Amino acid sequence: MSAPGVSVVVPLRQGGAGNAVAAIERYLETTGFTFEVLAPENEQYAVALRRGVSDAKGGVIVVVDPELPYPVSAIGDAVAMVDSGGTDIVFASTRAGHRGSAILRSILVPILPDPSIQLSAFTSTAAKIVAGESRLVDCRCDLEIAFLANKYGFRVERLVVQSSSRKRAYATLDSIPSAISIRLANRRNAYRAARRCPVCFSAHVWTAAQIPGNVVRECGRCKCRYLNQFTDDEGAPVRRVLRAHAEVTPPSYEAHSQPAREKTSLQRFNWLRGRLSSRARILEIGVRDGSFGAIAANEYEYAGIDPASAAARQARARGLDVTCASLSSFVNTGPAFDAITLFHVFENVPDPHDALARIKDLLKPGGMLFLSALDTEGLIYVFSEQKRMAQNFRTHLILYSRSALIELLERSGFEIADVGPDFEYRDQKLVRHWLQSHHPFIAPLARVILKLLPDPMIVSTGSIRIVAKRRAGMPLNARAIRSVEPTHAR
Repeated sequence: MSAPGVSVVVPLRQGGAGNAVAAIERYLETTGFTFEVLAPENEQYAVALRRGVSDAKGGVIVVVDPELPYPVSAIGDAVAMVDSGGTDIVFASTRAGHRGSAILRSILVPILPDPSIQLSAFTSTAAKIVAGESRLVDCRCDLEIAFLANKYGFRVERLVVQSSSRKRAYATLDSIPSAISIRLANRRNAYRAARRCPVCFSAHVWTAAQIPGNVVRECGRCKCRYLNQFTDDEGAPVRRVLRAHAEVTPPSYEAHSQPAREKTSLQRFNWLRGRLSSRARILEIGVRDGSFGAIAANEYEYAGIDPASAAARQARARGLDVTCASLSSFVNTGPAFDAITLFHVFENVPDPHDALARIKDLLKPGGMLFLSALDTEGLIYVFSEQKRMAQNFRTHLILYSRSALIELLERSGFEIADVGPDFEYRDQKLVRHWLQSHHPFIAPLARVILKLLPDPMIVSTGSIRIVAKRRAGMPLNARAIRSVEPTHAR
């Protein structure tokens, strides 16, 4: 059996609770690491720590507080910093001030701005040297290890973690400063990780959040978010796990939302109508219920594809030419298309570069691509990200920033013609349900105001819409993009 990549040591005092071990194992199973978790027990913390380090076989050794006063995702952050080769030892500490003694501060301030150590990660060599040299027997062992790390000249980095035990009394009012502090902390603690971004292939990524059954990564270069795993061990999509934990909408929502969906489809049709000739050939990727296709087929030659058989059947029941196929497996037997639309579908594609290359092949030279997607740089996304993380990834694999989408399209052989906010219609029943679930104290007043507004009503969803024109010739910097082999696990 090959040696694990990561060894997590959880020193337990005799009789201590081992609840942290199960939480750590559940998290590490979603990261793609090969790992082992060691939980040595001894009445003396430092003795248990040294025993665990001596038995560890991983190339990276992480020492975890058994009471876990931080999110388990910090473990992945610390491992990535060491695994990238940029540092030998990582000490995680809280961002808030610490009430430690003057002696404690005098030891650690030359090494860490904050002397509160909550988690530490080492290369295997550094762990055995530093832990073996330590002779203290109580919790001050952590401080001595930090001192010895500096003494032996190891490259030391600091990782900031937020305490998971901190409760928010007014989550709604606190959402804006929370979002800002998250951005500041991420920028301050960016690190080069082993897995690359699937959009720009940068290794400058970190863990944004842990969600049920998966981990969300964030790229420091292009600001995209993406799932750490797109499929499970059997190769099946991970979405069913996320859907089981996502917010539940009322059972009657699908039937009640049909008028809103029809109006949104009409608005999208009017958006592209002025840019196409009267005999244009249109391909819609992701037809959903066929509401857009039913409108477009009245004036243009329409075709659609959708990998979901239920959606394809529903669209075909409306008399539309729809094929049950994915973009990669679709075979165009007719002329090239004048326009291709992707309305909140591009986020579901595991390989955006291959998808755009395929779309370009399906388009005529000068053909138009109409795309809408959630914008991770938009204010709506920024202020709701943490609360809606699992919901956002219920059906999406990658969430793009505006700048990343524009750069990706330009590098793939498209010329940007228009960029703007995307608006959709929402029925008031869904709005009332959302308010009652998230802000019950303002729901009565909101119901009175909603009676004065049209139903369905137009709202901003924090998304953008982009019109891009296919250029003739090779994509810009195509060789530079294709020459980088992404290590991201699909």
